[in-house]
Amino acid sequence: MTRRKPEDEGALLARLQAGEKAAFEELVRLYHGAMKRAAGAIVGEAQAEEAVQEAWLSAIRHLPDFEGRSSLKTWLFSIVINEARGRLRKARREIRIDDPATGKEGLFDPDRFLEDGHWAQAPALWHDQSPEALLSHEDFLRCLEKLLDALPEIQRSVLTLREYQGLEVEEICNILPVSASNVRVILHRARVKVYAMVEVYEETGTC
Repeated sequence: MTRRKPEDEGALLARLQAGEKAAFEELVRLYHGAMKRAAGAIVGEAQAEEAVQEAWLSAIRHLPDFEGRSSLKTWLFSIVINEARGRLRKARREIRIDDPATGKEGLFDPDRFLEDGHWAQAPALWHDQSPEALLSHEDFLRCLEKLLDALPEIQRSVLTLREYQGLEVEEICNILPVSASNVRVILHRARVKVYAMVEVYEETGTC
């Protein structure tokens, strides 16, 4: 999605705070789909739409108090993420935030590297066309969806916000209660798991 210029967003905000219906409809067109994907990454697709609808109602209620300290997009994502997390708490499910300072979860096995830093055994080649070509394979998409569903909630959230929604690390920090250094480590762990799945798929054609 093309990032809006600050002056464009300022004009849209002014129209929103003036109560212009068309401005709100434009805001929904811009961000509803992305908000639903972000909510789905946390609370699951079945509840994602309800979470987004509640987020829009909350945004309308609090719009007069919005001071523009963050972008509209970041503000909306904060609302929908909080709504999704609240639904998880109500369902007595916890989002576990791993301490990136401990453990080696998700890191490459050091035995895969030689002392000079090169691969001991090179990873399998990816698809002979391009990474995008993999996404055209239904079996691969099912494997990817299975992996994403199995990721810890915080890893799935960070990966979705960074790779699917294109948010910067600082924007993710404004949405999730995670520091910038933690975001980078969590994102690395999630990416390594995706990489490992792709490697297995390339070697076996299965998950």
